[in-house]
Parts: sequence; C-alpha cells; structure tokens
Amino acid sequence: MKPVNVVCAFFSTLCILSVYCADDLTDVDNFEVRPGGEKLEHKKEWDGFTCKFTYQCQGGTKENWVMSINRNSEKRKFVCTIERPDGMSYLFFQHFEASIEGADAVEIEVYGPHGKDLKSEEYTVDLMNRKVTEGSKFSSQLDKIVIYALKPQEEL
Repeated sequence: MKPVNVVCAFFSTLCILSVYCADDLTDVDNFEVRPGGEKLEHKKEWDGFTCKFTYQCQGGTKENWVMSINRNSEKRKFVCTIERPDGMSYLFFQHFEASIEGADAVEIEVYGPHGKDLKSEEYTVDLMNRKVTEGSKFSSQLDKIVIYALKPQEEL
C-alpha cells in the first residue's frame, strides 16, 4: 500500500472516530495473543458494554495487542478496537471472532497488514449477532478490528 493511502486511511478512521464518539472516554487493556493452535479469548467490559476477541493462531512467540473501548459521554455510542499496536502481526491466524454485547453493532471494519482493509471474502460480518469472523478465503493475516456500536435510547 502506498504511504499516501495509509495516511488517508488513518485520517479517515480518525475522522469517523471523532464524529462517532465526540467527547469520548477510553478504557484500554493490553493483552498477549499467544500462538499454539489453542482457541483463546480476551474480553473487556465497561459500563454494561462488552468487547470479546476469540482467536486461534500459530507462529513463533506471543505478541502484545491492545483492546480499547471508546464511549461517548452519554454512554450510548461505543467503539471496540482490537489491534496490534506495534505494527504488522507475524502470527498466522487460523480462526478469529470479535463480538460485542450490550449494544447493537452498526459497522465493523477489519484490517490486515499495513492498515489495508481485508477483502470482503476474507471475513463475515453478522450485525444481527454483533460479531465478525474469518471468511472462507481468509488469508490468515489480521492486524486490527473495529466495531462501532450504539445502545438504544432509553425512553422516559
């Protein structure tokens, strides 16, 4: 991917986040993605909103990843981000699933190496069940998942 495209993708995501969660608060969790072929999970809960990442991968050694939840001050709009902050992951993912609870998913983005969107056939989005999983043509490369969510407005 050309450097200009990477910069454009970064600023596009930044704009979406700033509009989506203006006056937002963030809660961050560092965790290790460990290879070995075993199905593992990491999840984080904040204000009744849960973000969960289940995966199975192979590779050399563990990697440091970050799970963050952004929410706006009204506690209605949430963004769950799961990513390898140190750049491209070298692990070979056999399976992944990212899901949320406590709000409705409205959009899900999945990225591979160099911040490039994965092809649509590499993953399956299920907004009804608030999750994304690997698709039939998944290339086993995963660097970042972003789930935008909205809690229904409570009526008085």
